[in-house]
Amino acid sequence: MDAYPAAFRIDPTPRRADGEYIAHARISCSDHDGREYDVHLSGDLAGFDLREDAIRFAADWATEWLETHCGSCQWQSGDRRT
Repeated sequence: MDAYPAAFRIDPTPRRADGEYIAHARISCSDHDGREYDVHLSGDLAGFDLREDAIRFAADWATEWLETHCGSCQWQSGDRRT
């Protein structure tokens, strides 16, 4: 089995709650038949006044998580990191 056969995708889309943007990240992968599955869901990370700040924070957090847990990472085109 390959060590890292799949490409990872980060979705840092924040949710809106109580007047702020809540950063969280979804890290996913596609298996060999193209079905997407979750690798990790961060849960709520932090609240921000600006949507862009929440996206950046979540994307950075997910990148660090992948580097820590997966070592060498491949990104799929279309990932939504900023």
